[in-house]
Amino acid sequence: MNNTFTPDRSQEKVIKLSEGYHLILAAPGCGKTQILAERVARAHAAGVTFADMLCLTFTNRAARGMQERVGQRLNVAADDLFIGNVHRFCSRFLFDKGLVPASTSIIDDDDVLSILCDFAGDDEGQVGANYRRRGRYMEAMQLSHLMFQIENAHPRDLRMHPDCLSSDDIQALRTLCKAQNKDFTASMMSDIYAHADTYRDACSDLGAQQLVFNMLQKMQLARRYERYKAANRLLDFEDILLLAYEHRDLLPRYRWIQVDEVQDLNPLQLALIDAMTADNDEQKVCVIYLGDPQQSIFSFMGAKLSTLDFLRNRCANQIHSLDRNHRSPKYLLDLFNLYAAEQLGIPADLLPSTDYDPPVIGNELQLYPSDTIDTEYMDAAQQAARLQRDFPEDTTAIIVNSNHDADGVSSGLKQLGLQHFKVSGDDLFASPQIKLLFAHLSVMNNAHNFIAWARILEGMQVFRTPNAARRFVRSCADRALLPSDFLRDDGQTYIERFVNAYENETITIFDTETTGLDVHCEDIVQIAAVQLKNGAIVPGSALSFHLESDRKIPEMLGDIVNPIIEERRHQRLLPRKEALQRFVDYARGTVLLGHNADYDIHILHNNLLREMSETALPKELEDYLDSLELIRLLRPGLRQYKLKYLLEVLHLEGENSHLADADVGATRSLVTFCHDKAKEIVAEQQRFCEQKSVQERISVLRNNYLPHYRHTLAQLWQESGKADILVEEMRYLYRTWVEEHLIQPLPTVDYIFRYVASDLLRPDESTALGEQIGRHILEMNTLKEADLCGSKTIDDKIFVTTVHKAKGLEFDNVIVFDVIEGRYPNYYGLQNPSQVAEDARKLYVAITRSKKRLMVMQSCFRVDYHGQRKPVALSRFVECIRKRLIQTPTNTHPDPSKGRK
Repeated sequence: MNNTFTPDRSQEKVIKLSEGYHLILAAPGCGKTQILAERVARAHAAGVTFADMLCLTFTNRAARGMQERVGQRLNVAADDLFIGNVHRFCSRFLFDKGLVPASTSIIDDDDVLSILCDFAGDDEGQVGANYRRRGRYMEAMQLSHLMFQIENAHPRDLRMHPDCLSSDDIQALRTLCKAQNKDFTASMMSDIYAHADTYRDACSDLGAQQLVFNMLQKMQLARRYERYKAANRLLDFEDILLLAYEHRDLLPRYRWIQVDEVQDLNPLQLALIDAMTADNDEQKVCVIYLGDPQQSIFSFMGAKLSTLDFLRNRCANQIHSLDRNHRSPKYLLDLFNLYAAEQLGIPADLLPSTDYDPPVIGNELQLYPSDTIDTEYMDAAQQAARLQRDFPEDTTAIIVNSNHDADGVSSGLKQLGLQHFKVSGDDLFASPQIKLLFAHLSVMNNAHNFIAWARILEGMQVFRTPNAARRFVRSCADRALLPSDFLRDDGQTYIERFVNAYENETITIFDTETTGLDVHCEDIVQIAAVQLKNGAIVPGSALSFHLESDRKIPEMLGDIVNPIIEERRHQRLLPRKEALQRFVDYARGTVLLGHNADYDIHILHNNLLREMSETALPKELEDYLDSLELIRLLRPGLRQYKLKYLLEVLHLEGENSHLADADVGATRSLVTFCHDKAKEIVAEQQRFCEQKSVQERISVLRNNYLPHYRHTLAQLWQESGKADILVEEMRYLYRTWVEEHLIQPLPTVDYIFRYVASDLLRPDESTALGEQIGRHILEMNTLKEADLCGSKTIDDKIFVTTVHKAKGLEFDNVIVFDVIEGRYPNYYGLQNPSQVAEDARKLYVAITRSKKRLMVMQSCFRVDYHGQRKPVALSRFVECIRKRLIQTPTNTHPDPSKGRK
């Protein structure tokens, strides 16, 4: 958005809303993103703080679009403003509040399938390629979530996947309840779930025994999956929502909220948003929901069209519609509106209008019949080629109904030598190569990421299967080990190195207080330390001094007053060089140890370089220890590892006062605790590492991974001066792994590198690799191929995409592939009126992606297994707009060896 944006009448009305609950109905092209950004700017100008605002979207792509618009509209930083989807918000909430173990890893659907296949002894590769078999395993995952909701008394209408229990499963449950002379209740269902093995012989009805066996098998699989996640501190995406709902009383409250694409949210997500809404009795709230009933196509993800009906009742008389289309020419909008009115039942007063009425040539709206589905693939490719030739600056999308069709069309485009971007089927970000690359970056950001290490061990060919890799990581964790222990140069594990230092060397426990968090430019304003020898404090070794600084010290640390400000009024402030030199001389010849020592070491190093480059941190002090790392290894299930929390939960002496001298005392108590626990496990670690099979794995890991691990590690905290150091490192790793035959080349990998450089990295980005990884790795791990579409880094002009992945995108030209009965509506949903209605909305989404030209394609015949040609009917949904489509004259019996012009 630029500053010349002038809202139309309906947009201005929505922008001005400042109180109450409002439902905004907006068809495609009505400028939603512009008004959402404008609302942020005006609300902030009116006194609403960014911390009081919450902007929720359905996809990463939509969130970035809004972030860009807001950034262009505002002249101030909006770091406190959350713009993103509900999953990301809830994930941040759970970790920030310490509601899940700090070492928790997030798993995706491929991980889920792999875990479940391992339990069942099934081949995950074959299952992944079989839609029905994969679906059965996903049902087990969904059942674990359903049972969680039942056991925790979540309202019935918030249950995400009630259909994961089939009618046969329900019959089996009723049979078991009857056999036990019990009513079919939630508590009885929970008991069967918890003790499925004891119910195997509870059914004497021979006719129902197979149903009972199948249902109990599904329950046992779901239960094992649930236990496995708990034991390994794993969460899947739906767990994030379920746990956030369990802790909804702790959710932050906002008085100014806007929710986009509300029709795509499931009831649980909507309930979470309600829990984040400030109480009307406390302060005025403004909540707007933006939705479009015509684009509700995500029922398979739990979204319900009834959500809009619920919001209509909630918002009562506060329902608005955006009535001006700012994207589509009149000839297209008239067609869209006709379809919406006739097929979707949208009232005329909710259909947008436009003044944009350019002259037409006559071929903007076409119906193109092909002979058979096989010839239609090439026909679609040739029509895309024609459009590219006639309109070289335009984008063209071929929108298909299935991944198989996307592959067929893509093959046709390749035969014609046409570069294109395909968004369907196996997602680029789900490829083993990219998962390995992101796993490497993830462990650089968090060495305790269970699932990332498992992916590295498989990707580096240490193990052949992900299940074997996960088992090894778990075996390590049970012994306070990480795979990074095997990449050390001293031949010791981290725990072993600490025990040796504690018992045989002098340890300097130290802490710093600083003017900020940037290790490259902020000042140290206090250093405190004490030294330990053989576990005892060295007499007279305690020190604490304050340093001069002309930088502003933050007045608040979170929600508490920064105590260092008052403390410095009563202390002598030493010249910076003098203080830094005194500390270096004091620590020389000892082993440095701090809590979160990575931060203290690197800010110390940079303060030395800045103040006295001739006195850089001595080499021997770079081999430091970190009590944060120690306690995470020894107590991996804790929810937080902040010093204050550790003192409380471990019942240790000391105080975390945010003054360096007090924090040193608290750290000393923690170090003593860690030593007592660590010495008990060293012998077990040594026995494990000495096993022949483990030695063989370590050898492969060091040979294949160690050079790359060191390469990234060496750069993490260096000020590189390169704005795209993250992308440079990604390119280096990928290129090296291909050269070493650790991964197969990925033709489209450059899309990702360009996207990260252009769309993720910010103009004011730190040029330290570690800080870039820390800022972006969470979002990178949630990216999908569809997020790349619309990016200025994608220079392709032709796209092939499924309908669901095309939603939210727009293209100059759209070719909707094979719009026939059996696809629109789908043959398997013909007896389900709600599914037929959703298929009608799918076609609406497909056609409304077009900004200039629309072509509807159909195959006219199907060839059966006997070679018989059978006619195929054009979709019933097209009948209402058929007269507006000019049929392209074609030969219905073409020579398959010749392409159509």
